[in-house]
Amino acid sequence: MKTTNFQKLFLLTVCMVFFSSCGEKEQADVQKVSSERLPPQYGGTVNILTRWAAINALNFNQYDFVWKTNHDSLFLETLAKGDLDFGPRGTGENSFKSLSYIPDKHLTGELAESWSIEQDPWRIVFNIRQGVYWPAKEGVMERRELVAEDIVFNYTHMNTSPRKIPTWWDFIREWKAESKYTAVAYLQDWNANYGYRLLWGYFSAIAPPEVLKMNDGKGSDNWRLKTGTGPYKLTNIRPDDVQVYERNEEYWDKEIINGVEYDLPYNDRVVYHIMADESAQIAAVRTCKVDILEAFRWQFAEQLKRSAPELIVQSYLGDPQYLALRNDKPPFDDVRVRRAMNLAIDQQEILDTILNSEGEILNYPFSARWLDYYTPLDELPPEGRELFEYHPEKAKKLLAEAGYPDGFEFDINYAVENQYHLDLMAMLEAYYQRIGVKVVAKPLDYPSFRAAMRAPDQALGYLTRADEGNPFQVLRSRFVTGQTWNPAFHSDKWHDETFFKALTMKDREELDPLLKKMNVRLISERVPMVWLPTPTMYEAWWPYVKNYWGEHSIGTQDPGPIYARIWIDQKMRKEMGCSNN
Repeated sequence: MKTTNFQKLFLLTVCMVFFSSCGEKEQADVQKVSSERLPPQYGGTVNILTRWAAINALNFNQYDFVWKTNHDSLFLETLAKGDLDFGPRGTGENSFKSLSYIPDKHLTGELAESWSIEQDPWRIVFNIRQGVYWPAKEGVMERRELVAEDIVFNYTHMNTSPRKIPTWWDFIREWKAESKYTAVAYLQDWNANYGYRLLWGYFSAIAPPEVLKMNDGKGSDNWRLKTGTGPYKLTNIRPDDVQVYERNEEYWDKEIINGVEYDLPYNDRVVYHIMADESAQIAAVRTCKVDILEAFRWQFAEQLKRSAPELIVQSYLGDPQYLALRNDKPPFDDVRVRRAMNLAIDQQEILDTILNSEGEILNYPFSARWLDYYTPLDELPPEGRELFEYHPEKAKKLLAEAGYPDGFEFDINYAVENQYHLDLMAMLEAYYQRIGVKVVAKPLDYPSFRAAMRAPDQALGYLTRADEGNPFQVLRSRFVTGQTWNPAFHSDKWHDETFFKALTMKDREELDPLLKKMNVRLISERVPMVWLPTPTMYEAWWPYVKNYWGEHSIGTQDPGPIYARIWIDQKMRKEMGCSNN
């Protein structure tokens, strides 16, 4: 990748800031299951229950800016991706279990073979990979090569969506295709988080113009019309059952094992199973109905180890959890009430009981993985540490000071697909009852739960989870005024102005302390949410699943290149009592 003087400065400062801080904790989470790199066998089906196995497909229209266009990453690609050679199959520096946190030093090209930052004027130049083809799609497009014009159209068109994330691409003045394989983003302002917003993050998947232009440019939710350059083709969806992805014969990427280059994918298809019931998920992996179960709670770990001791089982820190309180409406427009809602919760008891003492009490807004940014609980100011202690009497006193001596009643929306939240709701109701606050639990299926978020009539309480993101993404999406994923309706002038200032900064020595200050201030002073413990999760797969080390994502919820490298040892599968798939 061509490196300019400015890029050298950038690599030494800004990118290191956001993406070098996996550090020792991240490395400690990486478990090398095996150093075995056997020649692959082609064929077979990989059956998977993903980390989102309880959620049905909601929308396949990229133009709608949905948070994950379900599992598009199996057939769509981005400009860059995480390099799996830095994972447990290689150097072991990154577990690739985070759903949207890729260190810059762990990136490699995907649709962009390389990129560089140029000046006079400031711009990002993408050298598009040659020999990548859109497969033919009946009624949509003929087979043709991907070119720079496709990249330019994708970003230019997506930026016209009425549902785009506010300010998402405001730092780009214009896109140009300056040759068949050169796409250039001319910058209006510097954006220190450009990698996440352009190269590999949410809403960065590249779709062909032929698809984006459908319905007068509004796109289509019809999954049958979708196509991309990724390792698979979406070929079947059975609602509430499965999503089927067949091998894309046009896929360009290869893998070198023991000096030999192999075409990808190795398997014929990947099948996502949609299954909300936890017991059914456990039974499915135990009986080989599925080969990989990416997420289950501690309650089932020992059970699985006893009933199916051959399974490979790993643990990892799961998604941060919180109860968003509507900061724009009484009673939660008063920070004293929001503090009271935290003081009324016994965080340690939650961790010790329903989480079996496995997890992190403080893991949000900044993740405990980010050693350069994370502020441990014992290093928070006293008013911050106090929020993670159990002080129900002080909570009642704060409510009285705020004008609620007799408490109040409020609704909490939560999604029934989240088993942790099902257990947690009973505890929240009991805790708040002790301080005179009545909780009305509102269980919703996920589509209804998601539709309710940010709606004018959203409940005062919104119990949810989020992937850990990265420092800029977290500070923006959940806490900047008016952002799509800000369920607390948090709005604070200082936070907004400081965030946008930080985006333009290039000096790490100045930027690092500012980001940490913003995080601590949110926790200790603003208190827009009830901070809740993050659970440790488990995953399991059968040993006949080869060339897999438990990686989950090489972008933002992007497992396509990971699954493309999996091959099934059919002989071992049969010997283990599992029928051939």
